[in-house]
Formats: sequence, structure tokens, C-alpha cells
Amino acid sequence: MNLTKMWNGLLIGVLAFCVARCEVAMISPLIIGFFLAICLSGENSIASFVGGVLGLLTTVPPIHVIRYGLVMITLAGILNIKVLLETRGKELSLSFLTGSLLTIISLTFKLIGLATMNNMMAVLEGVLVFATGIIYLYAIKTIKNDYGRITTENEAAISCLILGGTVLFGVPATIFDVIVLREAVAIFGMLVVIYKFGFGIGMCWSMITGFIMSYWAGVEEYFVAWILIGVLCQGLSCVFGGGRLGFGLYYVGVYLLVGTYLYPVILSENGIKALVSAAFVFLLAPKRFMLKLEEDIREDMLWSGSAEWGRLIIDRVNNLSRAFKRIEYTLAGEAGSGIGFSDVGNIIHDFTNQLERTVPMRKTISSAIISQLALRDIQVKNLSLIKNQDERYEVYITSKIKRGRLVLASAVRDIVSKEMGMAMELKDESRNIVSNNYELICLRQKPSFSCQVAVRRLSKYENEVSGDDFYVGDLQDGQKLIMLADGMGNGPQAAGDSSMLLESIEELLTAGFDKDTSIKIVNTYLAEKNKGERFSTLDMLILDMHTGYGRIYKQGAATTFVKRGQWIELIKSTSLPMGVIDGAICESCKKKFYNGDIIVMVSDGVLESIVFENKEDYLKDMLINLEEEAPEDIASAIVTEIRSVSGNRLRDDASVIVIKLNKNA
Repeated sequence: MNLTKMWNGLLIGVLAFCVARCEVAMISPLIIGFFLAICLSGENSIASFVGGVLGLLTTVPPIHVIRYGLVMITLAGILNIKVLLETRGKELSLSFLTGSLLTIISLTFKLIGLATMNNMMAVLEGVLVFATGIIYLYAIKTIKNDYGRITTENEAAISCLILGGTVLFGVPATIFDVIVLREAVAIFGMLVVIYKFGFGIGMCWSMITGFIMSYWAGVEEYFVAWILIGVLCQGLSCVFGGGRLGFGLYYVGVYLLVGTYLYPVILSENGIKALVSAAFVFLLAPKRFMLKLEEDIREDMLWSGSAEWGRLIIDRVNNLSRAFKRIEYTLAGEAGSGIGFSDVGNIIHDFTNQLERTVPMRKTISSAIISQLALRDIQVKNLSLIKNQDERYEVYITSKIKRGRLVLASAVRDIVSKEMGMAMELKDESRNIVSNNYELICLRQKPSFSCQVAVRRLSKYENEVSGDDFYVGDLQDGQKLIMLADGMGNGPQAAGDSSMLLESIEELLTAGFDKDTSIKIVNTYLAEKNKGERFSTLDMLILDMHTGYGRIYKQGAATTFVKRGQWIELIKSTSLPMGVIDGAICESCKKKFYNGDIIVMVSDGVLESIVFENKEDYLKDMLINLEEEAPEDIASAIVTEIRSVSGNRLRDDASVIVIKLNKNA
């Protein structure tokens, strides 16, 4: 991240240097507009200031460097006044303020005899700053957020062309009178703009470039020659294709032909040097920075209207329906189960809202994804980006293989992850291969964490089933569900009570019921069914694998231990078990977990089998002194210890669940 910021700062400094050198009639106020735009866009204002001052020192007299520098320092101070921070979003007001500030300072310098300039020139400088501040800000936001808008929005295209022309105008002609710079930058800019953005934007840039080069060279032929080169090069590319290599060769060939037969002025020694160096950089530049903005990426490609998308929605509706049927079967015969029409309505409402939350994808990203998939002979029909209820991204791509062998969906996942700048993973409902027919690849944002889970269960009596039960599974949106239940007593009856408790809660959560509502419904059901004569404890942990936050729910459950290095936290509960009385309170707490944290959930039988007086402190000290880090080893060590201290005579069925949180690479 620091390296990226350093390169961004260097780039901004270079741009500011060039803008500051854009001098006309011994004044160069455009750097003020550029500095304002950099400040308002949140970029590196220090780099902009330093680059701007260095550029001014090479063009205008020192008094103007002081004048412009004073304006930039004052502007930076104004933007950091807390009372005026709210004006950051008011670009027009700030641009007018900045232009007025420059005019006032200029007139003040004239009044005290530090500068010689007429009043009209001072006002003109202010007007230029007002206009360029708005234009440059729009251009920087376009480049920063989605430069694909250059091909779709006239305002974005014009602002970026103006900024580009300003920068090119201020590029030094040579470096140390040896390296040809301005002409090389101009040719490289033409290559990139025409190749990436197509004919329209390319021709506009060719005209701007030709005008600037003819101005500096004092030769009108430059203007016509460069436009002609752009037109012929684009025409050859459209007819014969050839990718970046072909386009580069077309440009070099056309340049040489136009120079040989029509405009020899462009074949000067500096012109040849510039052509060779610009073409060399263009052909060797990283591929991801040279992807074309495909013209066939239309708006109708970026929506969720395919047959495969319809199949996905139907599957989700069917899953929701099956979940309700399972709940009805599990809670059959109990009118007081607590599930009302309002609960079901809320679930369906949330479900439909989640399906509809499509968000626009940057055209630069969608273009890069489609272009990279095309290199693997994968044709994209639909591309959709969805932000779910937890503000996490999902990508749906309807695609097929154009020719050749089948491609694994993991290849699509890798390309999308790279171009979106975030790790993605295949969803369970996704196709696993790209075949000859259009099928849907479903991706979701990969969680930041993963967890290892180990479980050990012991029966009080050797030949009898344990009355404890557990569940480890996944909920939607990257949540891990871990539950431990301890049915009253031992044997099959207790095991059945525990199993039904966990199955009921799992089915309710899967159907979309809220956690607290699910627990309340099941408690009501058990209380009415068993009349308070039988009950089960509930120990439930829901871990958000994206954030590391977890919520622990306890109803009559034993203490949970959270280990972080040599520190251990005990999470206790005093609530009644599930099914004792209707309306029993389930205690819960929210915790932030970190990489390497270990969570130990135990049933009552583990603590009861410790014969010492302070059972929790004994287990706490044991966990602190354990050198094992793997959940399997920790669970085995706890089982070995309770067998040892109890003389292998357990007081109750005993279960241990050990969870370790790991940060994904």
C-alpha cells in the first residue's frame, strides 16, 4: 500500500510539474486549478504543490512563483479549517473562491509594487482558475473512479482531453538535450488513446496533439500529418485487426509512409527517436493497462436477464419452500410454535430485496473481465454485479466456451478476482465448468477468515449413545454456525431432544428467520411439547467470516473459553435451558475475534467431571499451559485430562468443540 501511494504521489507530482509549465504570456495560473482539483479529490496535495512549484521555477519569474505558491498555501489552509470542511462538496463555490483569491492576491502584489500586470489580466487569471478547477476535478474523478466513462459521457471525455492537452503542452521538449521527451510522449499518447478508446476519442486527441506539436515546432504540417496518421492507423486496425502488436505495427508503418511521401518534417532525427521509443513502451507495457474498452460491452450485457439467472432464482425459491416444509414437519402438531404470517412475510421481503440489489460495475472492470475471458475463448452474454444485504459483492456471469475444450469455473474466478481487486470464490449454486452452452457462474466475495473445527463426544456410559449433540455448518453471506446441545439425562431420549433442538434452529435460520426469533420459536415449541418436564441446553456461536465478529448465544449452557495467546476470557450464562418455560431469556454477547483466536465450547459433563472445587479455573489454567495450537490436539488434550482427573468415571455425557480462527492469505 505504501508503495502504491508513493507511485501515485510521484505521478501527481509529474503531472503538476507539466501543468505548471503550461505558460502563456508569462503567466501560468492553470497550476492553481490543478492543485484545487487534487485537494478536492483527496489525492496527494503535497506532491502536487512540490511538482507545481518546480514546474513554475522553470517557466515564470520568481515573483509569480511566490504569488502562485501563496495562493496554494492559503487554499490548503482554507480547506483544512473545520468550519469550512462542509464546503468540500461544493466544487463551484470553492473554485470561485480560489479564482477570487488569486485575483485579490495578484491585485495586492500590483498595489504594493511587487508585480506589474494590468487589472484585466488579474481578473482573467481568476476566471481561468475557476474554469480549470471544475474541469480538472471532473477529469481526475473520471480517471480515478471509472475512466470507461470517457467513451460514454461527453463531459468526461472533454474534461480528460483538456487535462491531457494541458499536461502535454507543459512536457519538456528534451531531457538534458539528449532524450526526446515531448514528441515521444505525444506519440505514445496517440497510440494508447486510439487503441483503448476507439476512433472518436482517438481523433479528438490526435487533433489536440497535432495542434500542440505544430505550435511548439512552428510547423503547420504537424497538425494535418498527425490527424492523417490517426485516421489511417485506426482504419487498418478495424479492417485487419491484430491486437496491440498489430496496432503498433500499423502505426509505425503509417507514420513512416506519411513522413516519406507527404510530410517529411515528422521524420526528423528527433521524430524517429520519438517514434521508436514510444512504440517500444507501448508494446512492452503491462497487458492490464492496455486493455481495450470493447465497443460490444453494451448496457444490456450488464443485467440479470438470462435464462440461467431465472434458473437461479427458481432454485432459491424452491430452497426457501423446502425449508418451510422441513420446519412444518419438525414442529408439526404444535399450534403455539410461534411462526406467524408477519414472520414469513418479512423473510420473503428480505429475500426479494436481496435479489434486486444490482449495482453498476465500472466499465473499465467489466471490459477487463470480458477481454481476459475472451483470451481463453470464453464468450460473455451477461455480467451482473450485486451487493447483498451485508454490503458484500457477488458477481454473476452467463458465459460459454466459443471453441476448444471446457474451462474450469475456477479460471473465471481468478480473472474476476484480479480485475476487481478482491478475492472471490465460487458459490455452491454455481456451475463448476464453462461448457458449450450458456451457463451461470456465481461468485461471491471471499471471506477474510476461515476456521478449523474439532469435536469430541464422550458418553457417560460406555455402551450408551451420548445425550449431547452438535452442529457445524454455513449460513448465507459467509457466516459459520456452530451449536452444541445437551439434552436432559443420558441415552437415546436425551440424544433425540438435543438433535431436534439443533435441527429446528438450523432449519429456521436456513429459511431466513432472525436468530433471536428462531431461538424464541423453538423454546416456545419445546416448552409446550414437553410441559417443562424435559429440556436441553443451547450453546450457539455465529461467526462472520468476513469481519471476524461473532455472537454467542447461551441458554442454560456451560461456560465458553476464548483463548488469545496467554489470555483467556470466560463467557458464562445464568439463563434457563430451552423448553423449561415459555418466554425464557436467551443471553447473547457480541465479540470481535482475531487471527489465531481459539474458542472452546463444552457441555456440562466436561466441567462436572473435574473433581476440583473451582472447575472453570482448572480448565482455564490447563488451556493457558497447553502448547498445542491445532483444534484436534486441543480437543484431544481436554478429553485426556477429564478422563484422568475423573478416574475415567464421567459425571455426565461430555462434549468439546474447539474452533480456531485463521486469517485468509
